[in-house]
Amino acid sequence: MPKTNNLTDAMVGKILILNILFHVLSGIFTGVWIADLVAPTGEMTLLTWLETIMSAVAIAAGLSYGSYIALTHIPTLPSAKRKQVMGIFVAAYLAVAAMLGIASSSVLASASGEVAHMETALTTQTEATQARQRAAASLINRSSVMNDCVSSAGNMSAQEIGTGVYSGEGGNMGQVATALTNISEGCANARATIFASRAKLERLFFRIDRLLIDTRRVIDSNMERHEKMVAVRKNGENFTRLTREVNDALPVEAVQAVADAMRKDWLAAGLPPSAAAAITHNFDGMAEELTEGLDDIAALKEEAIPTMPVVSNMAYLALYPEATIAAIAVGACIELIPLGGILLGFVMVTQKGAGGGGGLPKPAEPPNAPRRVGRPRKT
Repeated sequence: MPKTNNLTDAMVGKILILNILFHVLSGIFTGVWIADLVAPTGEMTLLTWLETIMSAVAIAAGLSYGSYIALTHIPTLPSAKRKQVMGIFVAAYLAVAAMLGIASSSVLASASGEVAHMETALTTQTEATQARQRAAASLINRSSVMNDCVSSAGNMSAQEIGTGVYSGEGGNMGQVATALTNISEGCANARATIFASRAKLERLFFRIDRLLIDTRRVIDSNMERHEKMVAVRKNGENFTRLTREVNDALPVEAVQAVADAMRKDWLAAGLPPSAAAAITHNFDGMAEELTEGLDDIAALKEEAIPTMPVVSNMAYLALYPEATIAAIAVGACIELIPLGGILLGFVMVTQKGAGGGGGLPKPAEPPNAPRRVGRPRKT
């Protein structure tokens, strides 16, 4: 039965050397990945260096020895057992290759992943700021409705006090006038709240715009990667604080309170039918203008404020596949090319073994001894 040496020493050596090179490369990338785990701040101690180096050497040596076993020992097994052992080896190798491929890809994708992470954070922060700026402008524009409310309610109250036009005969003139005066004062207070909020919101949005500009400057700068991430995260924390102040300054509650006061059931509140109908007729339209889109603004205040969470290099592969696809491909090649070499060498060895040396030329049969021709010897 032919053995593994039917495969030339040169071919075995080439496959093993190629695999060892890839395994060493895999060990290096794994070492970098482990270094990020044991020293996320980048400050390596003697212990972390020892852990990193031992891990890299163990990965490279273990994979290289696996290639050697697959090319020299497994092909010598009996056919039935050989297939079973090779199947187990390939399955185990694929499992290890998947984990190491992810580790290698995460190391290669760390730079592009960090940039994509910072760009995404800046984009979401900008969009959140623009949404709140639109909400603030919408609330400030409702001050004109407040002006109409103050003027209309004040005029109606003066008419009621002077003529009792809304209370009607036998109605409670003082109660109707008081209700109209309360509406007018509520609108005036809400208008004052909007104006005060506008000044505060302008200051906050100015600070947020400067913060976003600084974040863009940091992302585009030539700072060291770790320092850049720290600076962007610090800006993100300040953005969260300022945005929370913006949410608190949006005068949603004041506007909603005025609208609710306008839509009050005045008849149930004890006003005469004529007065209740007049107030409802005059203020329903204003209340509708005040509450248009107000629920969306209230929901915006309750939304989570975008930040830049701390994620691992491995998470970049799932979060930003478009930015890390090249790293994923390279990581897969680093781990799968050695497996291809193992399978190629295994097939070559087993085919030669199955052929029983059939590929070699058969030795020529020796020619028959020549027959002597001549007279028979006399006896």
